[in-house]
Amino acid sequence: MNQEKWREISRIFHLALEMGAAERRAFLDERCAGDAGLRREIENLLNASETEDSFIDSPKPGLAAAEPKPKLKPDDRIGSFEIVRMLGAGGMGEVYLAKDLRLNRLVAVKILPSDVEIDTTARRRFLREAQAAAALEHPNICTTHEIGEQDGFGFIVMQYVEGETLAARIKAGALRPLAALEIAIQIARALGEAHASGIVHRDIKPANIIVSANNQVKVLDFGLAKRVIIDSPDSETSSFKTILSQPGMIMGTVSYMSPEQIRGQETDPRSDLWSLGVCLYEMLFGKTPFGGESPVERLAAILYREPEKPGPIPDELQRILDRALSKEPENRYQTAREMIADLRHLKQEMEFAEQLQIHATTGTSDKEIHETLAQFLSDNPAIAIHTTSQTPAAGPRKSRKNYLFYALVAVVLGVGAFFWWKSHRLERARADLKKVEELARAEKNFEAYDLALEAAAVLPDDETLAKILPTVSDSLSVNSEPAGAKVYLRRFQPDKDGKFPDRLLVGQTPLQDLRIARGNYILQIEKDGYAPFERTISGTLPRIGGSFIETPPLKIETRLVELDKMPARMVFVPGGEYSLVNWSRSTESKVRLDDYFIDKYEVTNAEFKEFITAGGYWKKEYWKVPITKDGKPIPLDEALLLFKDKTGLPAPRSWTNQNYADGKADFPVTDITWYEAAAYAEFRGKSLPTIFQWEKAARDGTFDPRYNAMPWGFIRQGETTDNRANFRGVGTVPANANEFGMSPFGAYNMAGNVSEWNLNQSSEGFITSGGAWNDLTYSFGDHGEYPGLFAENRIGFRCVLNTNPSNDQGAEKIPPAATPEYRPSSDADFKTWLTHYEYDKKPLNAKTVETTETDAWTREKVTFAGEGGEQAIAYLYLPKNYPRPLQVIHYVPPGDVVRGLRSLPDSIEMFVAPFIKSGRAVFAVVLKGYVERVFPPGYVLPDNSTVEFRKQMVNWITDLRRGVDYLETRDDLQKDRIGFLGISNGANVGLVLTAVETRYKTLVFESAGLEKDFLTRTPETSPIKFASQIRTPKLVINGRYDETFPLNTDAKPLFKLLREPKKIILYDGGHIPTVEFFVPTVNNWLDETLGPVAK
Repeated sequence: MNQEKWREISRIFHLALEMGAAERRAFLDERCAGDAGLRREIENLLNASETEDSFIDSPKPGLAAAEPKPKLKPDDRIGSFEIVRMLGAGGMGEVYLAKDLRLNRLVAVKILPSDVEIDTTARRRFLREAQAAAALEHPNICTTHEIGEQDGFGFIVMQYVEGETLAARIKAGALRPLAALEIAIQIARALGEAHASGIVHRDIKPANIIVSANNQVKVLDFGLAKRVIIDSPDSETSSFKTILSQPGMIMGTVSYMSPEQIRGQETDPRSDLWSLGVCLYEMLFGKTPFGGESPVERLAAILYREPEKPGPIPDELQRILDRALSKEPENRYQTAREMIADLRHLKQEMEFAEQLQIHATTGTSDKEIHETLAQFLSDNPAIAIHTTSQTPAAGPRKSRKNYLFYALVAVVLGVGAFFWWKSHRLERARADLKKVEELARAEKNFEAYDLALEAAAVLPDDETLAKILPTVSDSLSVNSEPAGAKVYLRRFQPDKDGKFPDRLLVGQTPLQDLRIARGNYILQIEKDGYAPFERTISGTLPRIGGSFIETPPLKIETRLVELDKMPARMVFVPGGEYSLVNWSRSTESKVRLDDYFIDKYEVTNAEFKEFITAGGYWKKEYWKVPITKDGKPIPLDEALLLFKDKTGLPAPRSWTNQNYADGKADFPVTDITWYEAAAYAEFRGKSLPTIFQWEKAARDGTFDPRYNAMPWGFIRQGETTDNRANFRGVGTVPANANEFGMSPFGAYNMAGNVSEWNLNQSSEGFITSGGAWNDLTYSFGDHGEYPGLFAENRIGFRCVLNTNPSNDQGAEKIPPAATPEYRPSSDADFKTWLTHYEYDKKPLNAKTVETTETDAWTREKVTFAGEGGEQAIAYLYLPKNYPRPLQVIHYVPPGDVVRGLRSLPDSIEMFVAPFIKSGRAVFAVVLKGYVERVFPPGYVLPDNSTVEFRKQMVNWITDLRRGVDYLETRDDLQKDRIGFLGISNGANVGLVLTAVETRYKTLVFESAGLEKDFLTRTPETSPIKFASQIRTPKLVINGRYDETFPLNTDAKPLFKLLREPKKIILYDGGHIPTVEFFVPTVNNWLDETLGPVAK
């Protein structure tokens, strides 16, 4: 702000200050007409001034103006503490030295002042914040030992720290820069610890900082909003008398308050860093940076003037002060860690320069020079200065000439060492820069970003760093309604033990363009009086082929819900128009949803037990939807005979004696029908979610045909769902697990764990969504249809609470899809298509490059010459304890491997390991595009209707056939006993492969189906065209309620198209069968078509 503008503001402000309220409004209307910014600045000053005056002129009723008498005297006891003497008194109450009778130590006891005692709300808030601060443990924070109440007043017991306040030390004179830097670093460390725990001090000043005799710093009064009496109108440390922690009130000590504090806005960590900047300035110059004859003038100076510069200081120190004291929080240090890095680097430089100067200006002996340099070099081993190992013996007397000589040696060596040290810092920063590049290429963005910040402190203008930062960093903006909420981030960065870092307070809303490391986080937004909001956010760059795709900055908008209006264990979802975006898009309808709440977690066993205990199975008012069996309604009494546990009592099918298994209280309830889920929802006064409500809460319309959308964002090739979603294939996990997989509205486990009942009916029964623990990852994007009386261990539910129950929220019946009719292809066309798959049987040059042993098998990793001049990769699993030669299963995996979400060995060991243990070898080829053999950077898989896609399909099929060529070279395998097994997408690839390749003795297509999308392919790549040409005996296995390839529209048309010999076996379930069904079914078929395994 220029001087002329400031003079105008000051002139109008002082005139308005003398007027009454009505006269002042008219005056400002006239003088500020058309200049809203001018009026806003003046009103800020007037509000601050009036706040100060109101607390001075209007003390709380019933409080005397005189200083209160001490509450306690020596030998009095408060709790287990015996008072020794009073240490001091002030606005925050009285502080006593006391003896801890239990631990025999001295402590400080602070007694809450009497006016706070009268205000019980303030007292509760005071104690709550003190309890939060008590959790802080740090060498630079005064420890809180105990918090309590006795005889009607609150007290806090703290560590007793001997020493002097920083204010007293400054009063004795300005500090040396090195001493000031050391103190500032320790204060910043304390602030960093507090900020990481969500605590903002709000009154950092020299009077709140104790410096011990050995220069250890202790910061006092964390978590305590200040209420201090103004000493005098001219006092440099005048403070506003404020109520404890009342939002919107001006809090703090005038000369140390940030601009946002003066304006009465809520504060965040950057406000504390401003105050630290003021303290550093005061340590250096003996006075605060914003002067004035009165508190109001000092407030104005903080808002509008630049700091005074009383004397020269190093350029780097001036830069640190300028950044810390920036008027705009966005331009300050964003975290204490950033500020510590700059302070520490500067301190190291100044220490070394001072050390050199001492040696250059004193008669330092050559031995002392040698020892000093040796010590420095041992502390900084990367500085390569040669020093002799011998020191000349000192004579009995040294001439002045010798002293001058050694001083000169000290200067020469010292200057050289200094420049070597500077050079070393640059070299280290450049080495760090190379490491940043390596980390960025490896997509380790958190590590890259943190290291980049350190390098930037030494190389602030480096071009390479400027290019890398946009890749490893992101911009985050967060807005909430209402504003002024605290914003926390927690990195998705597990350590070697699988533990995640603590959350970090990064600011308050509105938060604009905060620079953060690019990656995945949990975002939490908290404001007093409102329910906390949390969700996952992801700034990970998506890829097409091997190239990153630029994404827009992260922008989060949320509407907070008042705490007393948020139902327990639910999250809020705002309404609006919504259309389904899942893979199957069961309906193209667009519905208008009202605001609603959805369960944060799946309904647990413990919660469902409450329904049983309350007699829910027998209370007809909960069973509002008629129960139908075989298309006919049945009475509740008859239905209860179907809703039995293992002991015949009404309960989930897997329970015993109406009890869930030990240790499973917090696991999702399963083995219940749609009707039981709906009755439970009625019991809670809720409803099952419609498919529209469920999907909006789960993904909020996130969709891109190139990627797999999940609740937390898009999942890319090579990523796993670990710690995010349960698709592990080994059963359910607790409903509150996988917090980093939260949906955009904070709901857990909407992908995987259990598939969830929806309200909508369908031709088959009712809709389910989300996929289950034994499903493939992409099943999150599908929905299932199950009979209302179906129950199994992979289906559960959650509920919604509608704010407008009169609307149906998209509860329409989902119409059945039309069943397509496909015609067999002609033999003549098939012969034409076959010409595309001809290949030369050139040498394989096969090598076994890796062998892995387990108790059950030996795994060989093999390479051979693949199609297009590339080296193909394959895995061969050989069972132990079975005679050779072995029968072979040639396995092609499902789509999660194709999409790079699971490695090929992981898929083999998850789905087909039992067949290895049964005595058959398993062989699988890594196709181009799998995570072990990714496409080159910039490659984009062509549209499947193009000739380019045909070329890729031919390459895939050829690599698979070259794999069969390799099997025929092995003496330990039976060349005439090779079977094919494909699951889901692997089965669909097999429809082309097994029509082309005739060396297979038997085929198994599990969870296969013909999608309408296959009609858009060129005929020489379409499974629809090839299916009718497969002549080998084939087994088709499908679930009656398959979510991905529905039985009536996808699976049955395939089976109809296949020629004999063929067999279909159906199971009661979804896309992936249970291992108990799958393994014996396939083994029986293989025994029948390949012959039993030799033993």
